[in-house]
Amino acid sequence: MRPDGRLPRDQAEIAFSDCFVEQLAALRAEVQEEILADVVALFEHPGGSHTLSADGRDRTLVGWNTLEVCGRELRVVYKVDEADASIYVLCMGPRRAGEVYDQAKALARSGLLSSAATTQLWEAIALLDVLAEELGLDGWDYRPPAAPAGMRRAAVAAGLVDEAFAQHLSQDELAAAMEHGWGPAGPDPARAVAAAMQRARTGVGFDSARWVIHRRSLDRCEEVMPRAGARCIRRSGHPGVHRASP
Repeated sequence: MRPDGRLPRDQAEIAFSDCFVEQLAALRAEVQEEILADVVALFEHPGGSHTLSADGRDRTLVGWNTLEVCGRELRVVYKVDEADASIYVLCMGPRRAGEVYDQAKALARSGLLSSAATTQLWEAIALLDVLAEELGLDGWDYRPPAAPAGMRRAAVAAGLVDEAFAQHLSQDELAAAMEHGWGPAGPDPARAVAAAMQRARTGVGFDSARWVIHRRSLDRCEEVMPRAGARCIRRSGHPGVHRASP
């Protein structure tokens, strides 16, 4: 990717190698967030800090890019596939003496790139317990796979949620509503809705449950995510990073 290159609609699938996720996990929480925020911003400027070229006859990293993070103390090595609109982050390391390049070459030669064992950005956020909003992302504009029809009918018949609400809940969210949506007098829709939303994103505020459901009812992006083997479930026209799962 050229320094001035752009991705289609400024959108991209971002995936990490297991190595990169392990490196992130070893850092302090605030440093994790800083690095992830810089990586997320690649969808706007996918060229990063600079491209890599041949090292003598060694062409292992030709076509790769680097991104300087943490006050330029660390380099992140990644590759952009313009045709698939995807960014694959391989590893990071100190800028000194080109350490990170030796590491990247070893990983690239290991066959890691052909491996299906990659971690999507949104999965990494969950693993590291980082809030999407701290990275400039909207964590609510997705539509999860709907709960089974029979389960939805049972929740509606019990008086916990209405059908319009139930059809936009995932199986896990609806299960939480059915488990915790009861009060002393029987079904308590307010408790059911609160339980469903807490299951969706524990500890994250939202304007209202109806606001969340409205966002889920909008048209979906549906762009194919090659590494995830799925289509994006965020709203149509979303900025930045595609998303394959809640």
